[in-house]
Formats: sequence, C-alpha cells, structure tokens
Amino acid sequence: MDIDILAVSDEVDQRIYSPSIKERMGDVRLVIGCGDLPATYLEFLSDALNRPVYYVLGNHAEELTRAGERGIPRHPAGCIDLGGRVVHDLGTGLIIAGLPGSPRYSEHEPVQYTEPQMMTMILRMTPRLLWNRLRHGRALDVLVTHAPPRDVNDQGDVAHRGFVAMRRFLAWFLPAYQLHGHVHLYDRSRPSRRRYLATDVINVYPYQRLTLRFDALNGRSRRHGAAPVVQTAAPEQTGVEVERPA
Repeated sequence: MDIDILAVSDEVDQRIYSPSIKERMGDVRLVIGCGDLPATYLEFLSDALNRPVYYVLGNHAEELTRAGERGIPRHPAGCIDLGGRVVHDLGTGLIIAGLPGSPRYSEHEPVQYTEPQMMTMILRMTPRLLWNRLRHGRALDVLVTHAPPRDVNDQGDVAHRGFVAMRRFLAWFLPAYQLHGHVHLYDRSRPSRRRYLATDVINVYPYQRLTLRFDALNGRSRRHGAAPVVQTAAPEQTGVEVERPA
C-alpha cells in the first residue's frame, strides 16, 4: 500500500507556506513535522490541508510558541506531539512513534538528550512496541525524529552527530521508515536517504513529498481523506489511537 506524506523540518519554506498548498498537495494523507518549526507553520498545514499533522520537537523547540504574560509554552493547535509516544493513525492504519531533540551539545537549548536519556525514552516505549508486534504483526511503521541515527545521514561536528540509541531502536523494531531533520542539506548532491538494516532513513529538510510503500498494510480498505485528527483536551483524538507505554 502506498501512502503520500508531506514531511517538513527546520525551515519555513515559502513553497509550502503558500495559499496554493491545497491545490498542489491536497492529496497527501498525513503531514509529518521533524522538528524546529514554528507552531504557526504546523497549524497552517493542519488547516490548509485538513489532514492529521504529527510532529516532534526539535532541539530549539521552535514549535512551542509563547502565549500570555507569563510566557506559557503552547503546542501547535490541531497537531499531535509524538515525542516519546506510539500512535496508531486510524485513517491510514500506520503505527507511528517519535523521538524529539538532538544529542546534548549545549546548555542553552531546551530539547537535548544524552545517550542514556534517549535510551531511557526508548525503553519506556518498548512495552507498547512489543505489544504492537504481537497485535499487529509489526512494532512500528514510521519513526519520526529530529536527529538522525549515529553514522546514518549525520555529520561529524558535535551538534549534528546522530544518536547511537537510535541505531539500537532500528535494530530492535525494524520500522519501514525513519524521517528526520536537524542536518541541513544545502548541497543537493548529497544523498538525503540511506538504508540501515530494514529501514529507509530519510532527511526531509526543508520538506519532502514522499510516496511511502507499506507492504504490511496491503489488503487494508481505507477511504481516502479519512477524518482528520483534531487536537482536544483528551489524549484520545478523533482518528488516532494513542498507544501509551505500559
């Protein structure tokens, strides 16, 4: 089964932040945000495309806008934060999980993790992923992250090295795809996609429209344009089943 996805990361692109987005990309099934994007950008995509928008925070946490005199963080309205969570999108049947932030390299950025901290987040998700393997025959379809795995699409400087823990995640749970940002590909001659074990790891900076194939979903009958996810106060939202860690 092929599913069209719009994935965005790190930079507001005027080709996407445009009144014509509905005409050009109105047939995508999901929008994925891979971090460091303003809340207004993700909210625009949710409204313009009327599709579920899933995202993780980047290391700069641009997604958290400030509201009110006390500067209360506000997540993008109408969007689903995947950070440390496993979600079953009922419209497409996809199982999606997310890991936010980057490796720790500074004391001044809000969403950075050491390797042990990232591994702890992964271990908290593991019971649900193992349950998915029993229940659905697979643990996960798409891993959404800000940073890449170590030595896969990353760079040598300390700020843009990938996580070793993510390599272990891919080896354990074998998602079909990992979508990430964080590494800015200004040189278009550099590849944006690499294969690691069973996973295609794709750098989506600043955006990519992707047609992703999921053999595990063959035979499913889902109508195109299923009801969009709507952010509410309750953790279970229309069109999405939140699968919490045990």
